Amino acid sequence: MLEVNNLTKKYGRRLVLDDVSMTFERGKITCLLGLNGVGKSTTMKAIMQMIPVKSGEFLLDGEPITSKNIDRIAYVPDLPIYNMGLTCDQNLQIAAELYDDFNLEKAERLIEFLKLPRKKKLRELSKGNLARFNLIVGLCQNADVVLLDEPFSGIDVFTRETFIAAMKSEFIEPGQTVVLTTHEINEVQDVADTVILLEDGVVFKTFSKDDALAEGLSIIDKMRTLYQGGKQ
Repeated sequence: MLEVNNLTKKYGRRLVLDDVSMTFERGKITCLLGLNGVGKSTTMKAIMQMIPVKSGEFLLDGEPITSKNIDRIAYVPDLPIYNMGLTCDQNLQIAAELYDDFNLEKAERLIEFLKLPRKKKLRELSKGNLARFNLIVGLCQNADVVLLDEPFSGIDVFTRETFIAAMKSEFIEPGQTVVLTTHEINEVQDVADTVILLEDGVVFKTFSKDDALAEGLSIIDKMRTLYQGGKQ
């Protein structure tokens, strides 16, 4: 289980996250939702210790996240972080050297599943194919937790459908925790087990897909109900 406790982050004088706490359950896909600028990506970067924070505690299975256990978390940013002048295959070989548990056999299956042009250099790929490549690297680290930062951003509807198919398939390991940030809320219905809504620097609401279904609502309808109720 991944926990964020009492996270506060400022950029200059702007308070982005104000004493935020949230829990991401083991084996679940949690969607962290909100408008641009509400702190979704900031939360992920704070978990990965990529940015300084005013306060906050980050726990993985009850233990503080440090250099000793952070490799149990795979972080997939919305921009490529690998060598744009090398091919997909060459970059995957580099990933296999960087990550001790990287699963090349799984990467091969994902390349076929996602129809990635493996012999092309990353700089020759469309944004959708770059997103596919990022997903492959994230899922093949065999990490306990996978953080996906805006994987749907700027890609076409068919690529989004392929993403969702991959996340609902055997490519997600049993017990693996997935956290996904997005503002493309229409895609959430088919993938989320739990939804966390961020607004004005705080957690506005948290609910599960089962909560919504018990009320006869889709996830989108549940969100609409919460926001309308919260604004009255």
